[in-house]
Amino acid sequence: MNQDQAEMTSLHCIEVSAEGDRVWVSGHDGSCIGRFSKRFGIDVHRTVAEQIEGADQCLYCTHEPAGIAEWEEFRDAMRRHHGIDVPANSIAF
Repeated sequence: MNQDQAEMTSLHCIEVSAEGDRVWVSGHDGSCIGRFSKRFGIDVHRTVAEQIEGADQCLYCTHEPAGIAEWEEFRDAMRRHHGIDVPANSIAF
């Protein structure tokens, strides 16, 4: 992997809802690889490219209301699975 390829794989985007209660993380290929919602819980997914190659979608998913402890679980899962550090203050409690 050359320098340009290494930089491309580290690109991501973190978006926060205007209400501060939902976060979306998009990976280097533009696919949504992480979602956190106080109302709907945690979704940490593989990239679309990995799914096309046959991998399952979910890496760490819950479908229940989420609070501060779940927020930390989401942040940890994003670091562990994708190497992305989602800032703790991205969401308001």
